[in-house]
Amino acid sequence: MKYHLEKSNGYSVATIEQKSSKTVLAYISVDLHTESSAESRATELIYTEALLSGAGKYSRAEFLDALNQLGATISVSISDGVLTVFIRTSADAYKKVLTLLEIMLKEPTFRKTELIRIKLTTVNEIKESKENSKAIAKEELRNSIYSLHDRRYTNDEDTSIKQIATITPKHLQKLHTKLRTTVWTCTQASGAPEIELFKKTIEKCNQAKGDAEPLRIHQQKPPQPGLTLRDIPSRQNIDFSIGAPLPITMHHPDFLPLMFGITVLGGTGFACRLMSTVREQEGLTYDIRAQTETFFCNEQGYVRISTFFSPAKSILGLTSTFREIRKIHNDGITKDELSRFKKILHTRYALKNDSISSLLNELHSYHSQKFTLKEMEEYKNSILNVTLKEVNAAIKTYLNPSTLTISGAGPVKSVRKDLQTFAKTVS
Repeated sequence: MKYHLEKSNGYSVATIEQKSSKTVLAYISVDLHTESSAESRATELIYTEALLSGAGKYSRAEFLDALNQLGATISVSISDGVLTVFIRTSADAYKKVLTLLEIMLKEPTFRKTELIRIKLTTVNEIKESKENSKAIAKEELRNSIYSLHDRRYTNDEDTSIKQIATITPKHLQKLHTKLRTTVWTCTQASGAPEIELFKKTIEKCNQAKGDAEPLRIHQQKPPQPGLTLRDIPSRQNIDFSIGAPLPITMHHPDFLPLMFGITVLGGTGFACRLMSTVREQEGLTYDIRAQTETFFCNEQGYVRISTFFSPAKSILGLTSTFREIRKIHNDGITKDELSRFKKILHTRYALKNDSISSLLNELHSYHSQKFTLKEMEEYKNSILNVTLKEVNAAIKTYLNPSTLTISGAGPVKSVRKDLQTFAKTVS
């Protein structure tokens, strides 16, 4: 496999070249965020479906049928203001798939009849999301960390539903123009002929002039420890998201040592402290993990511990969770943990070589963060070279349990007072 990365006017293309590959996997990502609003978020919710709902001479059904006949997939999603188009197909069908992609990107129709259907579907999905306690706990935590115009802020369901009713084809066309004229990040794994086809299609579809990025609003708040609760009586368990803003970027020297420490605390697997104690030893939950999230280029992210407890065990669960956070904050990790987790991370990196999709996802992630191929390798190796002193200093600085906000969603009514009392003991 050969890795390449080249920049052009308005876009960059990173590729994993596989000789005589029979499949093609590709991503096109565009950061559309500038200053978020209820209107912009409602437009994004509708736009992803509208883009696949007819283009050129194709109706929605005809376009999707054309893809299905080729055995191909084109999906469109938006997360935190970043739109991503994903393509999966055989190498033999790729040229025809790119023709459909080009029509989709250059000639979307945004028909009013389709807009009516999409609005109805989207509103129904939002109504159903009122029961999604896991997502709500996360959203409420993020809203306590970021302000209204930040890409991570989420409007409440009623606001979103009201705003969706106002969206017209003009809103969609305006967003689409923004898509066509903003810098693209493109990544593909395939054979060499398909890479050349990809580049030619990007060149024809992208209309950005230069590589200048627009001003993006980033509104991270200082730590505001507290408690936010949403009562959802239909749920059996209370989902919790516990976290705080981190006033550094992923390029700060403390970031990788901190990420290593958080991996020891609650990365995936039973070797991590939270899983081995709160789940295995004490049996208070089935799943508990910790991670850093939404560090994007030069924007600051946050740390989040996610888990769930039954109402009856919620105080026991939170007490156990905060005990482990307090312990790692006060005492740090051990030499044995440093050695073990370096081996775990090294093995995890090695296993990615067995999956082209994992390699492509990794490359696209680094590519989206503006890394060169050399910087990508250096960054991956850096986390394996962190020292015990660096890790423990970062944990001591940034993972103070007294700065954490607790966000809970589920059947909280019976334990609300107990949760409020507990929150006061840790803030």
